[in-house]
Amino acid sequence: MISYCVCCFRATYGKMQLEELVAKTTVPYEILLWINTPDPSVAEKAAELAARGVPIKVVGNTPQNIGMNAFKLLFKAAKYDMIAQLDDDVIRISPNIPQKCAHIFLHRKDVKYLVADVWQDEYTTGNRPAMNQYKLYAPDHQLYDGPIDSWYGVYHRSIMPVLMRAPYEKYFYLGSFVRGYLPKDKKIGVLCTQFKVLHACGPIYANYFGLLENEIQKYKSVKMPGMAEGYAKAKQPARELVEARFEEAKKHIDSFGL
Repeated sequence: MISYCVCCFRATYGKMQLEELVAKTTVPYEILLWINTPDPSVAEKAAELAARGVPIKVVGNTPQNIGMNAFKLLFKAAKYDMIAQLDDDVIRISPNIPQKCAHIFLHRKDVKYLVADVWQDEYTTGNRPAMNQYKLYAPDHQLYDGPIDSWYGVYHRSIMPVLMRAPYEKYFYLGSFVRGYLPKDKKIGVLCTQFKVLHACGPIYANYFGLLENEIQKYKSVKMPGMAEGYAKAKQPARELVEARFEEAKKHIDSFGL
C-alpha cells in the first residue's frame, strides 16, 4: 500500500523514526532507506529491523550529506501506489495514516498529495505556519489549501512524473515545489488534519536530543548562516520542561484520530 522513503542524516532521529513506522503501520508497506551519514548505527538499525522481518531496504549509503538529492532515487525504487517522503526529524506518527490517505485518494480524484498536520508547542512549530494562512478546501476530509512541505507527505503514484522533473538540490523544498506544480494539471496538494506527526524541528528539541551542534553545522554547510546563528543563540529552557512537553506530545500523537 505505501512506500516510506527515508533519508537519514540525523542518526538519533532517524532510528526513532524507523521504529515508529514499524510500530504504527498495519498495512502492506516497505521502508526505502538512504543512509546519509557516516554514523554506522543507522545501518545497524536497518539490519536489526530486517532480521525482525521488517520490509526495509537500504537503497543508498553516502557518508557525505547529499540531502534532498537522495529522494529522487528513493522514489524510483518505490513499488506501492502511495509514496511517503519523511523528514528524518519526524519522530512520532499518529496511527492509520496510510489507510486515511488511501481513502482520500480514492474519493478525491483532484487530490494527489497529502501532508500531515503537526504537533505545535512553545518549542517547535513543526514548520507549519499558523492556520490563518490556510483555506478550508474539503471539510468532509479535513483538507486545507495553504503552505505545505513534506515533513510527512504522501504522494499518489500518478504524479511520479512531477517528482522526477523536480530540480533537486542538497537543500530543496520538494513538497512546496509539488504543491505549486500540481494546479497546472488541475490537481492539488493539501494539508490534512485527520492525522498528525511530531516534527521535532528547531533548536530546543535539537538540544534536548544532543543534536544542536549537528544542526548548526548542517545549516552552515548549505550556506544558511542566519539559521545557524539562530540555532546557536537560542535560549534553552530547563531540560525537565522540554521532557515534560515531549511526553505530552507523544501521548497526544499516539492517540490522535483513533
